[in-house]
This record gives sequence, structure tokens and C-alpha cells, in this order.
Amino acid sequence: MLLAALLAACAVEAPRQERWVAFGSLAAVQFPPGAETAAERKALADVAGLWAALERDWHAWQPSTLTRFNAALAGGATVTAPEALRLPIARSRPLLAESAGWFDPGIGRLVALWGFHTSDYPITSLPPDAAALAAWAARPDSLADLDCDADWRCRSRAPQLQLDFNAMAEGLALELAAAQLRAQGVRHALLDLGGDMLALGERAGRPWRVGLDDGRGGVLGGVELRDGEAFMSSGSYAKWRPAPDGGRWPHVLEPASGQPARGARLVAVLHPDPVRADAAATALLAAGPERFARLVDSLRLGCALLVDEAGTAWLTPGMAARFQWQQTLPQRRLPGPAAGCAPDRPPS
Repeated sequence: MLLAALLAACAVEAPRQERWVAFGSLAAVQFPPGAETAAERKALADVAGLWAALERDWHAWQPSTLTRFNAALAGGATVTAPEALRLPIARSRPLLAESAGWFDPGIGRLVALWGFHTSDYPITSLPPDAAALAAWAARPDSLADLDCDADWRCRSRAPQLQLDFNAMAEGLALELAAAQLRAQGVRHALLDLGGDMLALGERAGRPWRVGLDDGRGGVLGGVELRDGEAFMSSGSYAKWRPAPDGGRWPHVLEPASGQPARGARLVAVLHPDPVRADAAATALLAAGPERFARLVDSLRLGCALLVDEAGTAWLTPGMAARFQWQQTLPQRRLPGPAAGCAPDRPPS
């Protein structure tokens, strides 16, 4: 995952922060400056517990509720989906359609084929052979292969289907944690899961301000987050394996072709729906700059940014109005007014 760096705050007193590891990445919750409250202490423990439980349920390659469900589906068996998997399945289906398949949690077998079911990078094992990739391209697995009835009895039309929710897990985990905090009366906090951010309320009368790592040791720029907004990012350089030409194959894969994503170096999406933002960041990175405008429209994104391999920034008018640059890049802005980050309109 692409890490989002916190920008330096203008106020003298820094926010309070707790950090730990969740979903294989650094997680944190920040609270505004001031004395810690009992509600905040309980909230921290509850968020940590929630994220640990979700990781146990959704882990794509270590033993989990998800891996057991994938194994049970093998060979076309009918299986009742566990409660823990119903929400990610349900939330993924419309995003699969709206992204024209560029976001697809049904590609777990492809991810494993490339060796990306690991926490150790860079990968040094042999890449998949041409025959395996040709077989995938001839008939890719997809979440669309999973049929579930009203009672969540599910059967796959792809015998080897393996679901993998990594491309939206952080977004859904942030959404659930934010709902839990609000229910406990916590109004102001900044949630950080592997560099993906969701803001509640404000930071001592100021918006929460977060930055975007450029992947080269610097900060590209940042945004001020309004209450309930999420800032999700994906990059092609943090998790990778060497390519034969001396370049890098990123962990984000094209679902249809089975090949590593090409053309984009990093993507960021600002949206009040963290699940949509998370899935969209992966879809835009996989699809590359030539499909940026089309996917921004079909996914109904008002605020999105893509930096291509040549260093040009592609951005929506909404993101141009919100993103505060710390570096100067050539830009290609989509036409139109600077609408909100969640435009209330159907795709054209």
C-alpha cells in the first residue's frame, strides 16, 4: 500500500496518537490535543480489537474465515457464506460493475500465481509462466462467478475461484471503525490504516490535514479532510517483483489480462465512502492513465488523482480544488467544474 504521510501541523500542541500493527501495516488513531478521556481509551481498545478480528476473518492467504470459505467452494460445492464475509461480498458487487471489472475481488488465484500473497518484498521467486497467464486470460476468475441466494447459500461457476478483499479491506475496516467510534460518542479522530485515512470531526477547530507520499521519500502534497471523508491511495512501487527488463512488476494486477498494472505510479481518491475510495484507487492504478477519465465517471468520483510513469499528474477538477501541492508536476486536468468529491449524478 502507498503510505500517506501526515503533514506538519501549524498548532504548537500536537495531536495525541496511538500506533500498532493491523492488516500487516502500521495503524494509528489520532485525537485532538488535550487530556485523554475514558471514552477515547475504550475506543482505542475497541478499534484495535475490531481490526484484529477483521484481519482474522479476511486474510487472503493465512488461515482465516476467507481461506476456509474459498477452500469449501472448490469444485463447485454449495456453501453458506459466513457472516463475516457477507458485507465485503455485498459491498464489492456494485463496485465490480461500476469499475468495468478493473476492481475484482475474484482474482485471489491470480494474486497467488504472481506470488503476491506474501508480506516479504521484493519477491524473488520465479514469475508465472506464459501458459498459466494465457489460461487465465482465456477465462479469468471473477467475483461475478459467485452466485449466492437470499439465504447466502453460495456456489462458484469458476471451480478454482479464490476471493481476495485486499483491494477494499482497509476501506471497509475504516468505515466500520468510524461507525463504532461515533456510536461510543467519539466525535473527533483521525483513523489511519496502512496510510489510508478517514477523518471524524476536526483537529482542535481545524480540519485534519494529511499528505500523500510520492514514493521516493518525499511528500507530493496533501488535503484537508472534512468530517467523514476518506483519503485512500495505491502505488505501484511499494510491493513489487523484479521484471526481466530491470524494471518492476507491481502487486496491482489487471484482472482480465492477468498482467501487472502498467502506466500509473500512484493514485489517490478523496471520498466520503472509504470502501468506494479504496476500490477505486486500485481500479484506477490497474487501468492506467488512458482509462482515467472513463473510470472516474463510471465510479462517480469527484476527487481523484493519478501520477503516471512519466511523472504527469492526471486529476479531476474536484481534486484540483482540494489538493495542496508541495511539488510541481506537469498536469492534465479533466474538463468540467470543480464538483464535490461525491458528485450526486449517474455515470454518463
